[in-house]
Parts: sequence; C-alpha cells; structure tokens
Amino acid sequence: MKVSLYVLALIIITVLLALVDLPGLLKKKAYKELFLIVSLFATGFVLNLLLIIGVKLPNPNKLIVSVLEIFLK
Repeated sequence: MKVSLYVLALIIITVLLALVDLPGLLKKKAYKELFLIVSLFATGFVLNLLLIIGVKLPNPNKLIVSVLEIFLK
C-alpha cells in the first residue's frame, strides 16, 4: 500500500512538472530543449521508481572519479 502511494505521488509530481515546463517549449518550437527536458524527466522518473520499489542502485562516485582521472592526467 505504501509503495503504491509513493508511485502515485511520483506520477503526479512528474505530470505536474511536465505541464509547467513543456507547453512553453512547444510554443517556442524549442525541440532540442524539449528533447533534453523529456529525457531528464524520464531518467529521473525511472531512477526514482526503482528506488521506490527497492532496487539497490550503484553508487556513481566510482564512474565520476574514473572519468575525472582521465581528463586530469
């Protein structure tokens, strides 16, 4: 029951954010920005959904450190 309420809250919040941000981008015909925002919303939604249902996500610190070491050498 608790998980389904969190999922419902996640869906509602995501839809509300999309309703605020997307119409302006569509009116301006800013398709690159629209694609970026939709991609970020989708990524955030999926990651939050995985956390809500209890999936253990890997820590991104190791990847970040590896990439930074390549560029800082």
